[in-house]
Amino acid sequence: MQVTDESELYALVGEVMVMSARVESCLESCIAACLPHVNVDYSQTVLRRLKFTSQLATLHEVSQLLYDRHDPILVEFRRWLRRLGRIRRRRNDLVHNVLRVACSPEELGRWQSEIGHMREICDDAPAWVIVLELRVKALDGQVQVPAVPPIRAIENVEVSAR
Repeated sequence: MQVTDESELYALVGEVMVMSARVESCLESCIAACLPHVNVDYSQTVLRRLKFTSQLATLHEVSQLLYDRHDPILVEFRRWLRRLGRIRRRRNDLVHNVLRVACSPEELGRWQSEIGHMREICDDAPAWVIVLELRVKALDGQVQVPAVPPIRAIENVEVSAR
């Protein structure tokens, strides 16, 4: 779908920015899931101060501590993190380059599909929070977690107590 007038352009840019904020919130939730026994108010204060690249780096490092490097869950999680990084770079491209040079509305129409990608990535976040919470609990000896299928099937995973 092409953006045909200025009001559509503003709506599109606004939606990209809202989705970008939602992506950052997803990262904060995933990091918080890796912090066992921490007061949520304290962790949220710290997490809000982290920049996007720091959040990605933190999750990348923590996930390597939680999983064996060949674990399929780690592979899928790192793929998800890479997609988040690409989305952020694309958003920065929109804000810092495309809008500055007064591109035609037709050229900005490609952002309609970008918003769909951002929604898809954000929709996966709650499941990743569950995966990370379960892993932290398993490492603490609170639960025994079976192998987890790809993230889209996470709702079918049952957790058994140890």
